[in-house]
Amino acid sequence: MAAVIDVGNPIEVREAVLRVVNEQLGPDVTRAFMGQYEGVGDFTAEKYDRPPRSFDEITKRVKEASERIRARGGLA
Repeated sequence: MAAVIDVGNPIEVREAVLRVVNEQLGPDVTRAFMGQYEGVGDFTAEKYDRPPRSFDEITKRVKEASERIRARGGLA
């Protein structure tokens, strides 16, 4: 039976996910997984360092992603 988790509580969700990853894949994978989300840097400043994308650029990228998904048979 699955544990009851308050999905509105981000701390509870994070702890549950880390517990499952650790149980199923081990501590090395858990550390690697956590490393992806324990970033460093000023992400807000970096966000503003990039030029804003135009609507046309966003539309083009969405279409390209949709074509790649369709080409491989949809979402899996």
